Amino acid sequence: MTNDKEISKALELCGFVTGDRQESRLIHLLSVILKLQTDPPIPLSFSDIYDQMMKEETESKLTRAWIHRVLKSLVDAKLVRLESPISRRKRYIADVNTVMAGLEQIKSDRIHELNLQKGEIDKTLLNIAELDCGELAQQFVKSITGTEQKISSRIVRGVDELHRVLRYNMLDVAKKGDIVRLTALWLGPFVEGAMERTMRFIETAKRGVDVRYMISTEVFRIEDLVASASYDIAKVLALLQNLGELRRAGLKFDIRIYEGPKTYNQVSLNRDNMALIIAENPVTATWITRDFNSDLIDNAVKTFDREWKKARSFLDMTPKDLEAFGVKPGGLISNIASRNGKK
Repeated sequence: MTNDKEISKALELCGFVTGDRQESRLIHLLSVILKLQTDPPIPLSFSDIYDQMMKEETESKLTRAWIHRVLKSLVDAKLVRLESPISRRKRYIADVNTVMAGLEQIKSDRIHELNLQKGEIDKTLLNIAELDCGELAQQFVKSITGTEQKISSRIVRGVDELHRVLRYNMLDVAKKGDIVRLTALWLGPFVEGAMERTMRFIETAKRGVDVRYMISTEVFRIEDLVASASYDIAKVLALLQNLGELRRAGLKFDIRIYEGPKTYNQVSLNRDNMALIIAENPVTATWITRDFNSDLIDNAVKTFDREWKKARSFLDMTPKDLEAFGVKPGGLISNIASRNGKK
């Protein structure tokens, strides 16, 4: 640090001075003691310090008791040390070593305090991010009017917000016998976190919901879509294990490969509501209910069901089948098929 401004900024950063850079009582008295000291330092009596303080504060009405309290605070903060703590007559020493010790203590306390604040801020950020504004709006209106009003449409931005809307409006409310339809015809924005999001659909299927997951052949070049060719095989195996358990239990979850032209990504619950992804970068979707546009939902479901009947299940494909789609042996997709027991 080369100037007073930098020093003040650093002291403020570690919590030693106030935000307006006004010297605190501690700094004022500490400066008086430092100016009195010699090098090497000579222990100072209380009278030495008090007399010098009176010389510098001629118009103030500082009491001996006040200076005693501030001196004790300086000692507690390790900025000043006592020559002999057990002696009845206290003598005080302050130099670069005591200042360093005190600043280290203040810095440590400040870091602890900021970490506590950071923890609270992180917790608050998480709570805010988890809020679904649609659900909150309905609860707010009901608390005021006493009547329940349903949202018929909304714009959703970002992958996380999209899946939050899907969870509140589809995955969490779907019941046994319901059908969740999903098309993923362009995957780029959805590669990151795909395993975790797929697991949420699997959990929904475990409740007896018929989950139909239709994905484009773009999945066969998944290695090209991610930043690196590395992947967490443990997560892949956990997903496959869940799919195997669903099949053995007679529950419905299927991933089928769509080979037609790309149109749009959509997710629907029965014919009740649907999320239609309308932009890829950034991900933007419109979520609508049947009350808002029943024809759009009916047409989307009709198109999906037609393509679903023609599509092939990825879970039944062998490595040989995958090679026909240009999948290279030893890659992610090939390994998934191999570990799924397909020959």
